[in-house]
Amino acid sequence: MTDAASTPESTTGPPTSGLPTSGAPATDTSRPAARLGWVGIGVAIVIGLFYAYDLFEAISNVVGVVTQINATNGVRKAVDLAPVPTPWTLLVIDLAIAPVVYVTAFLLARRRSLVLAVLLLVGLTAVAAMSASLVALA
Repeated sequence: MTDAASTPESTTGPPTSGLPTSGAPATDTSRPAARLGWVGIGVAIVIGLFYAYDLFEAISNVVGVVTQINATNGVRKAVDLAPVPTPWTLLVIDLAIAPVVYVTAFLLARRRSLVLAVLLLVGLTAVAAMSASLVALA
């Protein structure tokens, strides 16, 4: 005759391993944490090159706009007109957009390659649109 309390089918609670348990809930540690992998890294690098190009455009805009405004102000000064102010706020925002959006998208989806690709592409389109708007305003 077997004891009914010793068989696993007759227990009403979760199975125990015989180890002392604390009040903390058990976590599933059987599955290792997902990593980005080569595909995700490749996607991040390729799309990152487009972000770098946008950053290069922003740096070029800072140099070009400041040079153009300084030249315009030289002519305006010669004919006794008020100088045009340099839109530093817009230029700095244009410089900061690409790195901030890239890092944000990468941190939001760093462990999922497909989500990373989608977020980076959506972020790239947003950066391009915002950069074009800021250039038009500057």
